Amino acid sequence: MFRQHQEFAKVVVNDFLGGPKVIKQCHIINAQKGLTAFFVVFLIWWYQNFSLGAYLYLALHGSYGIIWVVKDFTFPDRTFQNKITIGSLIFTTLLLSLYWVIAWLQISGGIQNPSNARVVTAIFAYVFGVVLMIVSDCQKYYTLKYKQGLITEGMFKYNRNPNYTGEMILYLSFAILSGHWLSYTILITVWIVGFYGFMINKDISFAKKQGWNEYKKQSYLFLWKIHSDDIINYALYGALVAYLIWDYQVSGAISLLRK
Repeated sequence: MFRQHQEFAKVVVNDFLGGPKVIKQCHIINAQKGLTAFFVVFLIWWYQNFSLGAYLYLALHGSYGIIWVVKDFTFPDRTFQNKITIGSLIFTTLLLSLYWVIAWLQISGGIQNPSNARVVTAIFAYVFGVVLMIVSDCQKYYTLKYKQGLITEGMFKYNRNPNYTGEMILYLSFAILSGHWLSYTILITVWIVGFYGFMINKDISFAKKQGWNEYKKQSYLFLWKIHSDDIINYALYGALVAYLIWDYQVSGAISLLRK
């Protein structure tokens, strides 16, 4: 199943419908992310929504697009430097446009005046996710520039894809702000169709390199292997999920400290 998903992701992202390869994938990604701030400003004007929720969404999603473009020009990800077919260009554009649907959901009718707890949670997730992604991509770029092979230390020591983990967390902050079930559905769809395929593709490539068996034992695909015992790790992550659900139900655990 893993290999089938990997082959599917590879085809739709690079060679969908066949034909000549006309443009680098990074150009499509950079255009979408770089134009996000302008798109959100357009939505704010179109819907005349000048609420805190709209401005906060602009600050987070808009700044992320700029950060991504700067990152790509400074230490680009080799995964996105390949040229793709017209079919894959259309597929990539449609997949990325789903992120703009989240922006539309928020500006057109999302949470206009988010609670303090929602604001704190969104900002916390965004900052943590952005830093995790940037630091991981930076380490990967400069490590592979001077030394080929597996990266088994630093950000990658216990997590084989901390950069993807960071992106998942920061995009989650946008869904948190919108508060719409469709936002979460979009993220899960992109993660399964796009991110998961990329990560499995990397694992298949890693398996051919020296030290793979040891590295696989000490790390997880996109989570941190905190303890050597998998059951303990599952229990810890389960407890974290349970806490987040409870925190959401009480509108922020910190509010319980109020006298």
